[in-house]
Amino acid sequence: MGQLNWFLGIRVVRDISQQSTWLIQDAFIDKVAHKYNLMEGATTLPDFPMAETNLEPNTVVDKALKKRYQQLVGSLAYISVFTRPDISLTHSILSRYLNNPGEQHLRAAIHAWRFLVKTRNFALKASALTPDNTGYSIPGTAFNPEPIFFGAADASFADDLSTRRSSDGYLFKLFGMPIDWKATKQRSVTKSTTEAELYALSRAASEFIWWNNLFDQLNFKTDITPVIYCDNKQTVGIVTKATERLQTKLKHVDIHQLWLRQAVERGEVNVQWISTAQMPADGLTKALPKQKHVNFTRQLGLEDITKRLLSLHNN
Repeated sequence: MGQLNWFLGIRVVRDISQQSTWLIQDAFIDKVAHKYNLMEGATTLPDFPMAETNLEPNTVVDKALKKRYQQLVGSLAYISVFTRPDISLTHSILSRYLNNPGEQHLRAAIHAWRFLVKTRNFALKASALTPDNTGYSIPGTAFNPEPIFFGAADASFADDLSTRRSSDGYLFKLFGMPIDWKATKQRSVTKSTTEAELYALSRAASEFIWWNNLFDQLNFKTDITPVIYCDNKQTVGIVTKATERLQTKLKHVDIHQLWLRQAVERGEVNVQWISTAQMPADGLTKALPKQKHVNFTRQLGLEDITKRLLSLHNN
């Protein structure tokens, strides 16, 4: 059958000597940029995907603008779901205004695509284990080596100015590559940072259990207990310590809290604290300044493979 080079529009690049594989959608980015003439008038390209976060629904909708906006955001979904978790938050925010966009929203969508054009050669990388088979090495990240499989959950409390609902996100990595991620707005208004983090952790724990069940069915085993990381100490204490409890009369909060405690007690979930600076899901909940966004992409395992692609082309 030969070597796999393309799959569903995703380019697959392999280096047997480094025991590494990269997934990249550079061709799709070029196709969309050309189709919608997104580079017209561009003098510089942005360093991060989201220029404006405090967007509001537009009251008067132009049909032509709405159609163009929906096309750009729809195409953005294909990228954010498969190979670019760094734009998941951007897509989550922009998709909230599909029915009522204005010029501000269209500018934000074009900004996101121009960022993708600038970073078109960023690829997700799956790398080999370290010599002791305990994890893999990504210099400059929170772990060196990182665990073979782990998850992270984070929340940004009441950051939606119109509804005061919180944003949350989760990320799961296997062999250095993100395999599951999501950035979304919570369905209910929460009353504290701890409550928002509890919701995010509950959502991530459900995914975590699903992945572990899949690994069991595939007979995939690791020597290290998988972990979900959270950067809120009170939330971690609530679900891991018998003496701590979030005092509330809200039934839905109690359900998330007690379910998580039960999952921890049964050994289905292992929750540990990590600092915000080391949190790999941080960029799934809030727009980050340039340097923090660079660190975020590094934590995701995204790598610029421009030189590698040029080498392949020349060969």
